[in-house]
Amino acid sequence: MKNSSKILNPNLVSLSGYVTVLLNYLYEKDPYFEIKTNIGSIAAVDLEKGFVRIHLNEKEFDDRAFGYEGIMPDSSNFKTALISAGILKSEKQEVVFREIIVEFGKNLYERPRLLYVSFDTNAFINRTSFHLQTFAERIERVLGAFVVPDGIKQELFSEKAGKYGEYELRELMIKDKRFGEFINQPKVIERVFKIGRAEFNRFRTSVRFEEIPSGTGDNEIAKALGEFSRRRNCDVWLITFDHAMYEIAAGYGIRPLLLDFPRIKRRVDAEWENIRDFIYIAAVIFGFVTISGVDIFGVWRGKKPDDWNNECVKVLVKNENLKKDLKILREIKDVLKI
Repeated sequence: MKNSSKILNPNLVSLSGYVTVLLNYLYEKDPYFEIKTNIGSIAAVDLEKGFVRIHLNEKEFDDRAFGYEGIMPDSSNFKTALISAGILKSEKQEVVFREIIVEFGKNLYERPRLLYVSFDTNAFINRTSFHLQTFAERIERVLGAFVVPDGIKQELFSEKAGKYGEYELRELMIKDKRFGEFINQPKVIERVFKIGRAEFNRFRTSVRFEEIPSGTGDNEIAKALGEFSRRRNCDVWLITFDHAMYEIAAGYGIRPLLLDFPRIKRRVDAEWENIRDFIYIAAVIFGFVTISGVDIFGVWRGKKPDDWNNECVKVLVKNENLKKDLKILREIKDVLKI
């Protein structure tokens, strides 16, 4: 996640700044805490031992979301939050990443044809490009080249579900008054795609990146990559979570790298950075989460494009003792005005 320190009002703060300070505070005061939403606790975190315990399985999740299709998250959205944050990982991810890094590191004699790596739409939503960079920097920086057909960008940036209607909000506010912050804000699937849009914008400015023209749909995207490979006399590998795309890409001479969707586990080891990112992404997908007396909103009334791009959150500290303790932390001065 980006480290933005832009403050648009006293309650709006950068994700990485505020949540990191909050985690530092909790590590000292209460390293085991729950992440709660309007449907209850979705996970518990142990900072001392470095793990996340998932409280809901997929069936329980979908049972709770039943009757609210499109306006409340389901288990697939929850899984997206876990994968996007790096809490859950595809079993094949490390093997795929390592092979890419090894190939990128070869010289002209070892690899006469330049390698380009591409991603499908779900790979951006799941922030696979970010996780590849993070993994690579633990070994060596990614110096290779990336190519993305315009069809992927169109799929990411086209509107999917629109905004909440008046009657939908009334129904939600019966469950929890905090849904009043959702006025004129996007529904769940739209927020999920905003995660992919933010990652696409971040990634294309941080690596050697080419966009090529294409239509939308798996066939048109794979066809454009195949033509690019022949025209440039280069190899193209495509990271995808989609079995259909895997077959189509192979048919156009592209090497597809298939990542599986991992199952939701009850307990997962996690780094602090992954926990921080999960808090943000869960706040976006659910609209808000509560941690130890702090409401962290990923959606709120009047949220602007810059707030999405800068990954801002709206923070409301309800616990007076916690608010007092947070005020004395030196780091908080740069990220929050209480």
